[in-house]
Amino acid sequence: MFVRTINENEILPALHLVWEVYVSDVAPLLKPEAVAGFQNFIRYENIAPRIRSGEVTLFGVFEGQELCGVSGIDRRGNILLLYIKKNWQRKGGGRQLMQVMYQFCAQVLVVTRMMMRVFPCAATAMNHLGMRDAAPVQTVGPEVFIPMELMIAPGSMPPRREKNTAVIVGAAVLVIAFLALLVKMVYNEARDVFQNPYPFDDFGNYGDYDGYGDYGDWFGDDYFDGGGESLSGIDAIPEYEEKGLPFEIEEENYLDTPDDKKTTYVDFEISYPQIDGLKDETVQEKINEELRTCAMETVDRIYENPAPEIKERVLGEEYPVIADYVKYKVTYLTEEYLCVVFEDYSYEGSEEAYYVGLRAANVNLKDGTVYEVKDIVDLKEEFVQRWLQGMESESDSEDILSELDMKEMQKALSGEDTKGGTYLPVFFADKDGVEIGFSFHYDKDNEDDLGYGWVTAPFDEEEIGEFQADNPFWDLIK
Repeated sequence: MFVRTINENEILPALHLVWEVYVSDVAPLLKPEAVAGFQNFIRYENIAPRIRSGEVTLFGVFEGQELCGVSGIDRRGNILLLYIKKNWQRKGGGRQLMQVMYQFCAQVLVVTRMMMRVFPCAATAMNHLGMRDAAPVQTVGPEVFIPMELMIAPGSMPPRREKNTAVIVGAAVLVIAFLALLVKMVYNEARDVFQNPYPFDDFGNYGDYDGYGDYGDWFGDDYFDGGGESLSGIDAIPEYEEKGLPFEIEEENYLDTPDDKKTTYVDFEISYPQIDGLKDETVQEKINEELRTCAMETVDRIYENPAPEIKERVLGEEYPVIADYVKYKVTYLTEEYLCVVFEDYSYEGSEEAYYVGLRAANVNLKDGTVYEVKDIVDLKEEFVQRWLQGMESESDSEDILSELDMKEMQKALSGEDTKGGTYLPVFFADKDGVEIGFSFHYDKDNEDDLGYGWVTAPFDEEEIGEFQADNPFWDLIK
C-alpha cells in the first residue's frame, strides 16, 4: 500500500468512499443533525473549491489502482477526514495516512501541531496514535467530542530562515522533497520510509478508527427516523433470498474516466448484478441486459445521449462535471423472481446539479417479464390516499407532494406523466413486503424540492392485499 495526494479527477471517488464508510461505521453513533451536517460538508460543490484553493488537502492510500482510504487536512493542521474501506481496515492504511499527514504538517504547512475533534468512543485509538487530550469533553450543538492534539517534533520541521529569496528556494526544495517522499512510498512500507521521526513509539492498530473529523457548525435536517435507523440508502432494506437456488448472481462493474476530456471532468463507477445458470439462455440474456440497462440509465441520459439542458450546463460551467456512481442490492430473490434496487449518485453537468436517485428492476426469471408500479397495484384514489399517508410518514413531512393533485399523482405513479422526469415511479419487494414511491429529480430552483432523493412507502402483505392488481407478479411473492 502507498499514499499520495488525491488528484482533481479523483475527488469525487474519494468523497464517495468517505460517505460509504461514514454511513456504515460512523453515522449510527451520531445524532441526526451531525450526520446531515457531515453530508453537507463533503458535498462536492462545498469541498472541491477548498481543495482547489489549497485550503484542504486530500490524501489517498492505494493498493495498486484501488483507492483504499482517504484522509483530509486543512492548512491549519486540522484533521478533517480519515476513512478506510471495510475490506482494507486493520491493514495499515490508516497508519500510513496519519504518517503522511504528520510529515505534510511538519515540512509543508510548517505548523506546530495537528488537531482533531474525536468522539469519546475513539479516544483510546487516537491515544495509541500519539494524540493527547487538549481539553475536556465538549458539547457543541448535537456534537460531543474531545479536542485532541499531536505536537510536531521540532526536529521534523525545517529551520527558520530570514525573509529573502532563499525562503522561496527553500520552500520549493521542501515541496520537491515531499513529493519525492510520496513517490518513495510506492515502493516501501511506511515504517521503512519514516525512521521514527514521531514523538511516540507506536501507531497502534489504527483499523479500529475510521474517521471522526472537524465538522464545524454544519448542521442540517434530521437524517434518521424516530427509531434511529438510517434513511441514508439501500443498505437499510431487509432482503429476502431463497436457499438452494440453481443459478448464481455475479457482479459486473463499469469503470470509466475518459482521458480525452480536456475541459470536463467525466467519471463513472457503476456496479450491477448478472445472472449465470438459468436453463433458458435466451431469457438469461434478456434479464442481464435489463439489469445492465437499468444500472446504466443515468450514464446514457447525461453522457451517451445527453439532453440539451445537460449540454448547455456543461458549456456554462467553469468546472463542468459529468459523473455517476451506482451501487445495487438484491432485495428479493427466488427461483422465479428477482428484485434489484440501484442507488444512483450523479453530477449532471455541474457541481450544483447533484442528484441521488433510486431505480429498481423487478424481473420474472421464468420469462423475463419486467414489472412496473402500474402493473402491480390498482391506482385508484383510495390506494393513492393510503400511499400518500405512507409517504408523509416516511419523509416526516406533510408537505411532500403537496404540489400535485390526485390525478397528477395517479398519472405520475403510472408513468403516464412524470412531469418531465421530476417524479419517477419505483417499487421494490423485500423481506417485509413491498415499497412504492418516487425517485425525485427536481430542477435545482424548484421551490417544491424538499431535499429528498427518493422516498418509498412500505406495505406489508395485509396492507397491500386490497389494492393488488390482477397480475402474475403477486404469485411470485412468498
